[in-house]
Amino acid sequence: MTRIGLVGGAGIWHARAFAGIMNPKDEAAWAAADFPPYTSAPIEGARVVALCDDDLSLAQELAGLVEGVEIVTDRKEDLLGQVDGVVICDDVTQTHQRRAAPFLEAGMPTLIDKPLSLCPTEAAEILALAESHHAPLMSCSALRYSTELAALDLSTLGDITCIVGIGPGELFTYGIHVGEFIHTVLGPGVKTVRSCGDPAHNHVHLDWGDGRTASMVVLEGIAYCFRMTLLGTTGTVELEINDHQGFYRGMLVAFVEMVRTGAEPIPHANTLEIIRTMDAAVRSRDCGQEVRL
Repeated sequence: MTRIGLVGGAGIWHARAFAGIMNPKDEAAWAAADFPPYTSAPIEGARVVALCDDDLSLAQELAGLVEGVEIVTDRKEDLLGQVDGVVICDDVTQTHQRRAAPFLEAGMPTLIDKPLSLCPTEAAEILALAESHHAPLMSCSALRYSTELAALDLSTLGDITCIVGIGPGELFTYGIHVGEFIHTVLGPGVKTVRSCGDPAHNHVHLDWGDGRTASMVVLEGIAYCFRMTLLGTTGTVELEINDHQGFYRGMLVAFVEMVRTGAEPIPHANTLEIIRTMDAAVRSRDCGQEVRL
């Protein structure tokens, strides 16, 4: 059995979603608690066995609604030697990534929820820490693992030269979902970023300098949606990403595979480029100038 620990965010959507997907549970009690509406879809041979949160009562509440949790604690060190890998969950403070250090220093496989950091320098330091201790590390938006993208035969589109992505919320912390999707399809190599609009209405142009371009439209106050238009030399396609349980589970499957094999599914350079791109988008909007990566 691959033993997984969740660290932080026990009162927030992601930790609850991850535990509720990976572990069997009483679906009626789960729904009555108004927790994320995902049914159990366990990953074969893997379970969340430990919950750690600064607010112990939140960890206890979550543990009481899923099967298989053996450790409930507010001390990160209690997980060392007891689990095979940890997920550092987003707790909306944007400081969740700072909980990762003891696990990386122990060489433990770690998934850090998006975003890895709002600061490219800090993101690079975290990646370097993982490398120095040979700790397998991944950090991403789950949209990278959307079932809608996985079902698409990209070869029918020829060379994909442009993507237009639309999503809700704040540019960095939520727009990173759109940015990660674009980067997953078009790949690394963004050269310039230009933003216009204001903090509630973001329009961002990305240019790879080789014919590949993308536009991110990230708006506050719109209905929750992720819509992507992919434009290729031989075809085009529009995707609406609705299978939220699917992309969460896909990310967790990739993480469990990393725990078991030690092979990281996403190059660190790509992860860092996504953080640098989102940071550049914010800086470009704020200064009114194009930013070169």
